[in-house]
Amino acid sequence: MKYYFLILFPFLSTLSYSQSNTEVFLFDLKKSNSKIEVSNGINISNNEGYDNQPSFFEDDNVLYASTRNGQTDIAQYHINYKSKTFINYTKGGEYTPLKIPNKNAISAVRLDPDGKQRLYSYNLSNGESTELIQDLVVAYYTWYNENSIVSAVIEDEQLNLYVTNIADGTNRKYATSVGRSFHKIPNSNLVSFIYKETDKAWQIRSLNPNNGITRLIANTMEGVEDICWLDGRTLLSGKNGVLYKLTLKRDNNWKKVADLSSYGISNITRLAINDDGTKLLIAADLQPENEESNSNDTTIENIETPPILSEAEAAAVVQKHIDPFNNRQLNDFANAFGTNVVVNKFPKDYMYSGRNALKENYRQFFKNNKKSNVKVLNRMVLNNYVVDEELVTLNNLTIRQATIYNVDKEGIKSMTFIRNKNTTSNPETIVNDQLEAYNKRDIDEFSKTYAQNIKLYEFPENITTNGKAELEKRYQVIFQKVPDLNAEIMNRIVLGNKVIDKEKATINGKTYYAIAIYEVENGLISKVTFIQ
Repeated sequence: MKYYFLILFPFLSTLSYSQSNTEVFLFDLKKSNSKIEVSNGINISNNEGYDNQPSFFEDDNVLYASTRNGQTDIAQYHINYKSKTFINYTKGGEYTPLKIPNKNAISAVRLDPDGKQRLYSYNLSNGESTELIQDLVVAYYTWYNENSIVSAVIEDEQLNLYVTNIADGTNRKYATSVGRSFHKIPNSNLVSFIYKETDKAWQIRSLNPNNGITRLIANTMEGVEDICWLDGRTLLSGKNGVLYKLTLKRDNNWKKVADLSSYGISNITRLAINDDGTKLLIAADLQPENEESNSNDTTIENIETPPILSEAEAAAVVQKHIDPFNNRQLNDFANAFGTNVVVNKFPKDYMYSGRNALKENYRQFFKNNKKSNVKVLNRMVLNNYVVDEELVTLNNLTIRQATIYNVDKEGIKSMTFIRNKNTTSNPETIVNDQLEAYNKRDIDEFSKTYAQNIKLYEFPENITTNGKAELEKRYQVIFQKVPDLNAEIMNRIVLGNKVIDKEKATINGKTYYAIAIYEVENGLISKVTFIQ
């Protein structure tokens, strides 16, 4: 099973859109501790032209700006019924629709045919519109409460930040050179905005609309100004086709959550989350028709990607800790690891982190085990990942395990143990069956090798596909569009119910590599984790 083909060729799932097309996607969202899962994405706008600026209108409805008959109006998508209606019929074009707090009404920026641009409210009972702010040209905004609006106002060819009290008609200016992203910060009395000081990194700042005090929160990714809040500590943002997160006081930089390019997404812009944090809206540009994605190089930007080592260099970094372990040389062993090394059980069951913690852990390990030895039986290398099949002897006990090492020139950055799990069947049989069906491009036989609740992940735990229906939909398109599709196994480790393959794929005359970790339950593939 070759998920990475979807990453390399996301255009295959969106065959009918031009480069200027923007769409609105709805995803299921799940957060557990530091792990965020995004799944079950659907294109809810599915419309030629401009569809953008989505927001939630209560739990079951979505608002967004959508083009019809040559102009942009307010569309409402009903999640439960999977249907779309338009809720206004003005001559002007409406943008950035939002629910007005505590009212059966919405607001939107309207651009009239005569060039007048103002913020209006729209009564959902009778459709009547009322101008909210008369003297300011509002471009982007959010509601602080039912009487206060925080907005970016066009002045002297730049955007400046204002707070407007619509009850008394007062406007206060608190910042200059701001961006388009405004959001209430959950569990606070603050609003976030983007500050764009000349020649410096763009900043996410907080504003207290009651007193005008602003404070720095974090920097955006380079060139990105669209964010949203998952909760009071965690922000989401997107760059190209990839979703990222930043947890304040935990992450020192933006971390990759999920590659969404397999949905045909080439450039994420607007984002919104519902009140209980279970659904995510994304507005995005789509891949041009019949254009290959560049996600293997520039499209998927890993914010903290180190230089890629050669296979020999990566293997040498891992090998550096083997002899000291066998010779029980604790200092030399520990020095083979990076200062901030993280040690996990597969896929990401945290054990401990830091070289000092590792050293103390193995000091006790050597004390408890008078005899210890490790022998590498098999080794796979891909980019800066090394996967070793190891035979470990502890006193009079022999254990077979696999270990995933992530390395750079400074040492081992992370070490993830894959333990042996007993199984009553041969997992290679079903994995081989799916490979044969894949090379035949037989979607029915291919699908039969997977469990109904199959999940695909990018290592360690970024979910990319959830369920057989989603898997079938994507691979059906690939099988139809890639006539020379072929994969072969370069190396294999079998460990209990797991099959770990280094795979070589041919797609449209090009060659790609990945490591896939298959987990088999009850004779079917239930989970696949990809290292790329």
